[in-house]
Amino acid sequence: MTTTDSPLDPAPRSDWRAHRARAAQMTVETVRADSTGALVRVEGELDMATAAPLWAVLQGHLAVGRRFLRLDVRGLRFLDATALTGITAVHRDALSARGTLILTGVQSVVGRVLSLTGLDDVLFIGGPRADDDIPLVDDLVAAGV
Repeated sequence: MTTTDSPLDPAPRSDWRAHRARAAQMTVETVRADSTGALVRVEGELDMATAAPLWAVLQGHLAVGRRFLRLDVRGLRFLDATALTGITAVHRDALSARGTLILTGVQSVVGRVLSLTGLDDVLFIGGPRADDDIPLVDDLVAAGV
């Protein structure tokens, strides 16, 4: 028996699979880190299927004592309830460590979801930029500030 595409399918299955593979892509990168903080950038679609690497990176920074985290979400095209739950959990973990998680680069898609869920009143949201021009603590100490 062979599988054929039904005329009711919106796209051939091969196209659907290719679309789903592209949609599931998410990248996470630590842009900068010092002894007390880190700037992490995430891009793509953040959902149940893609979230684990981001949580590993953020929890890893907290585990080594980096309490002041900035998460640049400017490149996110989508986030789901799993993403919101994870971001909120990291936020609580940072607060418990006497630190902060600040979301930066919040654009319309992410901002709308945060607003609809009320998390814009719970999470710390920075300005529109990624704050990669703001020095971390070690940079200030080295500069004698």
